[in-house]
Amino acid sequence: MDEIMQVLFNDVIDRLLQKYYDQTAYATRCKSRDEIGRRLWEQLPAPQKEQLEALQRAYDAAQMAELEAMFLAAFDQCKPLARSHSA
Repeated sequence: MDEIMQVLFNDVIDRLLQKYYDQTAYATRCKSRDEIGRRLWEQLPAPQKEQLEALQRAYDAAQMAELEAMFLAAFDQCKPLARSHSA
């Protein structure tokens, strides 16, 4: 992303995204994920806990990349909508 796109993306993430979470059951899904993760964490020895943390960081990075891709795709879809459709 160029600098302007990054500013817009950060604004969406920091200011707008949260108000749409209820429409996707985000909080419920996060709670379920966290409960499963806690149960797994409690069962693991220390070396595997480190591996699980690394896995979570990788998942977080992939999720952020997916959000960026979705943002760019949505932005590209907005461009044609802004054009005049009259002949």
